[in-house]
Amino acid sequence: VKAGSGLVTFGETSSAGVPKSFADETIVVSLNDKEALQKAFEEFKDQIAAVIIEPVPANNGLLLQHKEYLQFLREICTQNGTLLIFDEVISGFRIGFEGAAGYYQIQPDIITYGKIIGGGMPVGAYGASAAIMGNVSPEGPVYQAGTLSGNPVAMGAGIAQLTELLRMGFYRDLNNKTEEFTEAIQRFATARSYIFKVFSIGSIFWFAFSDKDIRKAEDIDPASMDKFKKLHRELINRGIYLGPSGYEVGFISSAHTKIELEKAKRAIFESLDIVFRDK
Repeated sequence: VKAGSGLVTFGETSSAGVPKSFADETIVVSLNDKEALQKAFEEFKDQIAAVIIEPVPANNGLLLQHKEYLQFLREICTQNGTLLIFDEVISGFRIGFEGAAGYYQIQPDIITYGKIIGGGMPVGAYGASAAIMGNVSPEGPVYQAGTLSGNPVAMGAGIAQLTELLRMGFYRDLNNKTEEFTEAIQRFATARSYIFKVFSIGSIFWFAFSDKDIRKAEDIDPASMDKFKKLHRELINRGIYLGPSGYEVGFISSAHTKIELEKAKRAIFESLDIVFRDK
């Protein structure tokens, strides 16, 4: 489902096979827009079951939100008896063991995680209060099951992954490594007056060919993707692979060594010089 136009819109189907009637059950509002959300609650009073958001939107650029906005979501959902769902498929375990919920100290009603909880194996998870989870089978009437649910290999990988994350100093070292990497790249670009900004939180980073704060998708200049394509090609030529889309974020891993990150930085420096030389 994708957003339509206007302040408050019904969703529009963006994939074949999704009936319009399904999309009509959703309301799409822009990020970082309190007025739009307030209007949605006014127009659909007592009809909004849940508000779902990536607390660290990282599926279309890294669109970092102010804590005040996320706190506003918590408050307006509580006032209206609406569930707040945090989609932490990307942010979960990447900015801390408690994810964005812990980072911002905001408790959602439901939280979701992706395959990172299983060390990359095919597994996902969701959690909520006992009262909400009591509605799920076998205790409640909501049926939920899957062929790979509770797969022993994925569970074993997950236990190993979570054990490693709980090691003393794990996140301190990971976040310091990411900060050093991203700040060095930003210093390089700033020193050369390149219109280029590195956004980061925890171990997540994103390169934007912009000098502005970007908090919603509409703030991303589509023309900037031409520069990213050049950057991507030059990095591949130097043995460094980023995701192929300029809207994708990158991650620093505990497995990355200082030597590997130094090589990546040097390749990025050289590639940026070429991108901005070929104007």
